[in-house]
Amino acid sequence: MNKTTEILQITQEECAEVIQSIAKCFRFGVDNHYPLSDKNNREHLTEEIGDLLCMIDLIKEHNIVDSVKVEEYKNQKRIKLSKWSNIMEVI
Repeated sequence: MNKTTEILQITQEECAEVIQSIAKCFRFGVDNHYPLSDKNNREHLTEEIGDLLCMIDLIKEHNIVDSVKVEEYKNQKRIKLSKWSNIMEVI
């Protein structure tokens, strides 16, 4: 398996783990304990997001995507959120 494939596969797994962790927050509450774990759901989500951010960094470091364009799209999303969502203040 080449590096690109491995990085993308692990990133895909991490995305799924973040989704599952968010689902547990909705189902059981953010500050309740993650089933069969000593961590609460917030701590577990924090860990999973850290894992995902690591993989996103690796995607950028290995030039699988253009880091400059990623930042541009990220900023565009913030603008959209400020316009269409209550979670962002107007930029």
